[in-house]
Amino acid sequence: MSGQSILLLGATGVSGLAFIKEALALPSPPKLTLYVRSPSKLPPDIETRARVVTGALGDEETLTTAMDGVDTVVSVLGAYPSLSAFIWRTTKTPLTEDLKIVLKVMKSKGIRRILALSTPAYYAHPETRPLFMHAWVLLPRFFLPQAYAEMVAIAKAVAAEDELDWTIFRVPHLNEGSADLPVWAGLLGPDYKGSLELSRASQARWLLQEIEQRAWIKGAPLLGNY
Repeated sequence: MSGQSILLLGATGVSGLAFIKEALALPSPPKLTLYVRSPSKLPPDIETRARVVTGALGDEETLTTAMDGVDTVVSVLGAYPSLSAFIWRTTKTPLTEDLKIVLKVMKSKGIRRILALSTPAYYAHPETRPLFMHAWVLLPRFFLPQAYAEMVAIAKAVAAEDELDWTIFRVPHLNEGSADLPVWAGLLGPDYKGSLELSRASQARWLLQEIEQRAWIKGAPLLGNY
């Protein structure tokens, strides 16, 4: 992947750190730009192996600089649950509003490729959900209203960008399992073989593979180990 230049959003989270580890472990690693608010949360020696840009997600000027030379954006940004959101049934989507600025800057820089994390609650046509999946999707909607609304809104915002080569990867429960676990990517239905578990490390490997293979352009596969 030495010819690839990737901007990573959410780099200081657990999924972001897993992506960095897997990307830099490749024989020919891509050029990584890590866009972060708190660089102190990154591995101590990372600036010798990746470009680090510090800025807020909605900072258009800094994003424009960060995207110099980039050809792919990977977002592993996720919403965090909060007690206040549950009590007040908050469904605001500030992360999505900031991501729309990212999409705007991408288009201004001529960057077409984005892979964005979302939730199985986002419906991908054509898809057939088994009964247990309906229940599994409804529970977060009740207990995590803001996180649910945010992750669905992220998918809708990305999918609305017809001129971009987007992939929305929907994930089940994420864990700290092995990077070697196989990943099933597909739409729900009788032929879907993935489980409701996905290791962050295997997710990272799948993302790196998808960047090269481009198998899910304008698609929203559900990922799961199997």
